[in-house]
Parts: sequence; C-alpha cells; structure tokens
Amino acid sequence: MSTRLPWPWHFPMENFMETITENIKQEYLSDFAVLLKKMRLLKKLTRQQAGLLFDFSYKNIERLENGRGAISVEKFKEFQHKYGFSDSDVEDLRSGKIQASTDANSIRKNKTSHSRSDRRFCHRRVTRECKVLKELRLLKNINQYEASKLCGLGINTIGFIENGRVALTDKKILSIVLTYGYSMEYFNQLLKLSLLRHEMVEECQKIIEKLDENKLRIIVPMLQSMYS
Repeated sequence: MSTRLPWPWHFPMENFMETITENIKQEYLSDFAVLLKKMRLLKKLTRQQAGLLFDFSYKNIERLENGRGAISVEKFKEFQHKYGFSDSDVEDLRSGKIQASTDANSIRKNKTSHSRSDRRFCHRRVTRECKVLKELRLLKNINQYEASKLCGLGINTIGFIENGRVALTDKKILSIVLTYGYSMEYFNQLLKLSLLRHEMVEECQKIIEKLDENKLRIIVPMLQSMYS
C-alpha cells in the first residue's frame, strides 16, 4: 500500500512552480494596470490625452489599464515618471493612503464644470503668467491645439490663455504646468526672468526685419557661426 503525501508534495514540482510564477505574474500585471489607471485619473487625463503624452494611441492605454497587455517594471516606471509620481506616491496609492477613483466619469464631470468656469475677456490681459505658460509650451515643442488637447481643454483655450483672453486661476496654472511635465518651482523661476527665450527670439526677429540688406549680410554669417 503506497502512502500518498499531502498536497503540494504529490503535485509535480515543475507544474507547481509554473503555477506559482504565473499567479505572481498575473498579480503584478493586475496591480500595475490598476495603478496606471489611478495615476491617469488623478492627473485628470483622458486616455486620449495620455496617449498624446506617451506618443501612442489611446487604445494602447486602454489595453494596458484593462490588463490585456504586459506591463514590465521599466514600462511602469516610464508611466510613473511621465505622470509625475514618486515611488512613495505609488506605494501610498497601492496601500490606499492616497485615494483615487477608477471611475472615468469623474474626469468628465470635472472637465465639464471646469470648462464652464472659463471667463472670456473682451480685451487682452497678457500677464507674466500667460507668457511663462507659452514659454513652457514652446519648450515642450507642441502647438496650441496639441496643448489644448493634452490639457483636456477646448480646442482654442490655450490660445486664449496665452493671448490673455481667459481668466487664469492658480488651480488652472498648476494643472497646465504639471500636464506639460514641469514643476511649479520651475514656473516660478521663469516668472522672475526679465526676458523669456521666446521673447528674446521675437525681439531679435523684429530687429532683423528692420535691417537693410548690407547689414543682414554681415549678421547672417555671425549667427550661422553661433548656431554651428
């Protein structure tokens, strides 16, 4: 009479290890997928906006968040960095210390109420904050239309903001700055500069346009030597 050892000792070792490995893999994939969605929603981004941020389609975002795509540690770190979360933030999200909705309707509700709060000015009020936001957009190398989509705003909203046609609140500034991938510390540093880069470029263009041909022939080689 043979004695049968209790589970798991009667279970083939290779099958047992494969099962354990697969369970661990699925657990981490599920964990990463949930965290990706929570981070996106905390940043108040739709999947389309997140797709622009990572330069691929929103379908890929949807696939990863729904656990239908493999999420490596490296890929998760890329999302974490772009969304602006630290390792401790992720742990707080995982443990529940940071509460985050997984309901996409929260984005739609916030976006609707946010857009209704926009006040349009009849006259331009181009503040220093407007100019710094323009500087950050140019540094990110996107146009006003792309910036509006990225921020989840109306198609012309960033243009209105940069031209001083829309009221700017601290909350809106913070949202735009973070969406562009910069910090408020950097934003405040730019505020203190007497001239921003795009202002210097515009000033140089005005001067160059007023120069006659002879002076331009002198200036062009100098500029080319600086550029190279």
